[in-house]
Amino acid sequence: MTDIPDLRPPSGGHLALAGWIVLIVLGSTGIALFAASKITKPLELLENATSNVGPDGLLAHIPETGAGEIRATAKALNDLSVRLKFAMESRMRLVAAAGHDLRTPMTRMRLRAEFVEDEEERTKWLADLEELDVIADSAIELVREEIGGETLSPVELGHLIHEVAEELHEVGLKVEMPPAVSLTVAAKPLALKRALRNLVTNAATHGGGATMEIRQQGNNAILVILDQGPGIPEELIHQVFEPFFRVDMARRRTLPGAGLGLAIAREIIERFDGTITIANRQPNGLAQTVMLPLVESTHGVFSLT
Repeated sequence: MTDIPDLRPPSGGHLALAGWIVLIVLGSTGIALFAASKITKPLELLENATSNVGPDGLLAHIPETGAGEIRATAKALNDLSVRLKFAMESRMRLVAAAGHDLRTPMTRMRLRAEFVEDEEERTKWLADLEELDVIADSAIELVREEIGGETLSPVELGHLIHEVAEELHEVGLKVEMPPAVSLTVAAKPLALKRALRNLVTNAATHGGGATMEIRQQGNNAILVILDQGPGIPEELIHQVFEPFFRVDMARRRTLPGAGLGLAIAREIIERFDGTITIANRQPNGLAQTVMLPLVESTHGVFSLT
């Protein structure tokens, strides 16, 4: 009689099997997570770099440390930032040079225009040259602000807008000053003042007068500039920040400016992490809304955020 071997698992064997399975699963999970982190780390680096793009459109410097693929990704992003900075500076130098070089031929043309016998024709020539002069001045001024050495500092928005209102009132524009409100933002004072002056001038010139409102909304300062003008057709309102945009080209001869005021204002405000929107009012007029982050204050000491 042959004995049949007992092939059943030993007592408690199922617990050992379960333990091995758990150990294998945990080990496989750990290896998979480690491999996934190695794969996604450069992607996270890209995401962080793009989310930290500064108001000037440049990437912040990324430390070239860590694993080989991390160093390679960081180096590629840093090289891209250097090339972007060089390209932007070249563009600004080109704009400044073009604006400056226009001055000499415009001066010659102005001298020749003075000798045009027909008074009406002479007036047209001088008006065109004046418009070119304004465009050149705007381009050069924008470049100066882009590359200027002025640093961010706390700016009392209510006080600044009162200065703008007083200056425009002195030159005959109808501007209604807002109630005094103490809200401090982080900006370059001269640049922000120019942006606000452009917006208020736009309302006072095209809208028959400007009325302003200042208030706090959460952690932001809100400035609303209202006018009673004809507004902008809805199909064109998305173009208002484009350089040289005019709703009615026929008004170009009767109203001052080169069509760069709103474009420059948005450029400046967005550089300070702010936003600007323009919308039609009912029954008529425009509302220009500027939002700028407030400066944090602790016991009277300001810190820029």
